[in-house]
Amino acid sequence: MTIYAQGSTFPLGVAERMSRDTKPTLHDVGALAGVTARTVSRVVNGEPSVSKSTKEKVRKAIETLHFHPNLAAKALRSERSFLVAILNNNPSPHYVADVVRGVSQVCRQTGTFLTLEEFLPDDVNIARSIAALLDRIGLAGAILIPPMTDDLAVLDLLEARGVPIIRMSPAHDVARTPAVFARDGDGVRALVEHLHELGHRQFAIIGGPSSHSSSLVRMAAFKRALSDHGIPLASIIIEQGDYTYDSGAKATRRILERSGDTRPSVICAANDEMAAGVIGVLGASGIAVPAEVAVTGFDDSEIARMIWPTLTTVRQSIVEQAVSAAHLLLDRNRLPDEPRRIDQNIELVIRKSTLRDNRSSR
Repeated sequence: MTIYAQGSTFPLGVAERMSRDTKPTLHDVGALAGVTARTVSRVVNGEPSVSKSTKEKVRKAIETLHFHPNLAAKALRSERSFLVAILNNNPSPHYVADVVRGVSQVCRQTGTFLTLEEFLPDDVNIARSIAALLDRIGLAGAILIPPMTDDLAVLDLLEARGVPIIRMSPAHDVARTPAVFARDGDGVRALVEHLHELGHRQFAIIGGPSSHSSSLVRMAAFKRALSDHGIPLASIIIEQGDYTYDSGAKATRRILERSGDTRPSVICAANDEMAAGVIGVLGASGIAVPAEVAVTGFDDSEIARMIWPTLTTVRQSIVEQAVSAAHLLLDRNRLPDEPRRIDQNIELVIRKSTLRDNRSSR
């Protein structure tokens, strides 16, 4: 029989502890859920031998009491790490922020800590730095984002140390680890179809860094889609960027210099940050967007909605990809024969940067 404190919905012992502002324990959670502390521990540890109804009662009690397990002690008892690392040398802060946002959601749900380890894109000692990190701390797993997803030295090191790996959008040896991909090619084809319907025939493309799989996929998809629409590849102005605002701005200046009076009717940047740089330079040059030159991006990051005109782009939810990657890494109940590859869908988002008339846009 459970005895409740007067005027409280909590059992007597739990109510007394809460009145002293003491952190709730496994015993408190068990008392509220009507189970033993050992059962609460099994639920917290994700052990399979607990019924669904019992798990639900324990989870509700945990939420009600705002219970947080002592993960350090838990790790010592189980000899298992509760720390996940995002390993990153990506120059795009918006992309990285979305990855962190998605992974952290799952970490909060699973009681796992998250660390972001950043390196410079041209750092040749990344594997050595990660080895030093692993010498100091244990990891439950690592999520690699481009271009580090294809760093063979890093992959070899993590596998040799027994660290579980999930890669986001790898370009090479894609079956080597579980991975999450976006359908970039589908997005590019939808974007080119939209631009072709608007009457665009003179294209310029700003590609991303060759070390990024997404850059290679998107550039190849642009060339195929434009060729399919009868646009001669020789007529396309192609410049290189590195996924940053500044590189998009510099590439735009080169495009304007190369094209002279026959400038392209649309400039397609391989990501939104470079597209923002394009719009900045065109505006400073007195070239109206989209009346004189249309602009498109890719990713639908926050900057696509912040700039003016708002940016037509391809939405691939980096947050959703990161959530999927974290679930692949941390779902201990996942069966061995479940898919090791997840493909995320894309969506064309049409906004003001390509619309010359009053048609609605998002």
